[in-house]
Amino acid sequence: MNKKPSIKTTALVFFTFLFFSFSFLPCLAQCIRPNQEANLDINNIRALIKNNGTLFFQERSEFEVPKGSGKTSYFSASLWLGGMDEQNNLHLAAMRYGQIGNDFWTGPVSNDQADAGSFYNKVYKITKEEVENHKANYAEIGYMPPSSILNWPAHGRTEYSESFNLAPYVNVSGNSSYSPFEGDYPLIRGDQALFFVLNDVCNTHSETQGKSVGIEILCMAYAYNTPDSALQHTIFFSYEIRNKSTNNYKDFYLGWFSDFDIGYGSDDYIGCDSLLNLSYGYNGTEIDGSGEFWAYGAHPPAQGAMFLNKKMSSFTYFNNSGTNSGDPRYANEYYNCLQGKWKDGIPLTYGGTGYNIESTAYTNFAFSGDPVTATGWTEIMPNGPGSTPNTPDDRRGVMSAGPYNFPAGGKIVIDLALPWARDYEGNNIASVALLKQRAKEIQDFYDKVIVDVKENTTISNGNLLIYPNPSNGCFTFNSEMLIENIELYDVLGKKLFSDTPKVQTTQINTQLPKGLYIYRVTLQNNSIRSGKIIVQ
Repeated sequence: MNKKPSIKTTALVFFTFLFFSFSFLPCLAQCIRPNQEANLDINNIRALIKNNGTLFFQERSEFEVPKGSGKTSYFSASLWLGGMDEQNNLHLAAMRYGQIGNDFWTGPVSNDQADAGSFYNKVYKITKEEVENHKANYAEIGYMPPSSILNWPAHGRTEYSESFNLAPYVNVSGNSSYSPFEGDYPLIRGDQALFFVLNDVCNTHSETQGKSVGIEILCMAYAYNTPDSALQHTIFFSYEIRNKSTNNYKDFYLGWFSDFDIGYGSDDYIGCDSLLNLSYGYNGTEIDGSGEFWAYGAHPPAQGAMFLNKKMSSFTYFNNSGTNSGDPRYANEYYNCLQGKWKDGIPLTYGGTGYNIESTAYTNFAFSGDPVTATGWTEIMPNGPGSTPNTPDDRRGVMSAGPYNFPAGGKIVIDLALPWARDYEGNNIASVALLKQRAKEIQDFYDKVIVDVKENTTISNGNLLIYPNPSNGCFTFNSEMLIENIELYDVLGKKLFSDTPKVQTTQINTQLPKGLYIYRVTLQNNSIRSGKIIVQ
């Protein structure tokens, strides 16, 4: 199935222009286009993960669920982000399909960005089974770690002024660098994980024409293989976004773009649930498609995308075609959508299509009603009970979080889940009900089980992470500087634990009883960090 031919035609003309316009600029010619990919495929979803900022598609959708069925529910997804510098200049990086250009490139920010783009042009794939086997056997004579562990990109190259800490790992050896032969191992989430590094500084932003933000992004996609049906039909993403520029950004937004295609992509509806921080696509009819092999037919599913550690501030939708309601093309249009507006800056309004310049019923959330209970503003009842439903179409949208202040040297961590649900005995609306139920289950799982790396206030020359918190008494401390000393106190100020690791990543086992404790960490520059941790 080929999709969006109008975009491809435009892309052909555009890349022809780029070739002749940029072929004489050596700084651009050195930056290769990211071209690596791998499948996240340990549960009942096979999702194609690419390292160029776009996800899930080649010529057709590669988000196959159930795995092996040939049926797909997601055409494309990507991270959008942007904000204003202190001179009120917009900086923005985003992708839709990569058929027009690129805003993201592989590797961390480096003093030789072209070389970094080549060196890190990889998607690192690893399983929990490989990690557990390494932990059990690394000290055995004759044991050789697999390449997924040996080649884990734990550290950047200091000779290129790259960030020292990249892919997370557990420092068993106590050495100042990653040492898998001495027991160090990748710190991953899920039963299978894919890791890659992006930046937005290697080349011009040919997708959005936006100014570079000056960021590097550590990306981990992961999934679980368990009997739990919600987890069997969900994949996860964690992005650590680092501001490597000298700009202090304000009004900074993060967005997740979704082109939901529920099998046949031109008969879909879209909606959101702001309480669940969930956006979703579902079939606009009870039968999906007309017998295409990728269509679901009867009992079509619903596909979601949800923030796990951020509050959704807006959800804006657009169509495959349309003047005001079509996809954004330029940086200011993307930024308008990130703020919950139409691409031309007109506010989203409640009711109908959401585009009404005469209305003052402004809203941040498109189709925020509930099609399950037939309440509120939905595509089924766009103008209230009894109104004519919208015509299903090829919908896509962006859910946003923000605005934030994002200072130079700062970082933001954003975690997402993409749940899928199909009620095999119900209709298109019953699948939405099941999706919302699973979204609640996934959020509960995340809150209770997934290692949640808490964001910490940025200090002038480094960050400190402590995770998981709460824990059973075993905590990992991670910093971009050496950790000189760790002390734990009870709430009355009595010292209960002390360690002088003098490494950047260390793991401690406090063996303390359940309760609240105060940590005090001294870093290499003698700065002190303190706060609360919980043993449960």
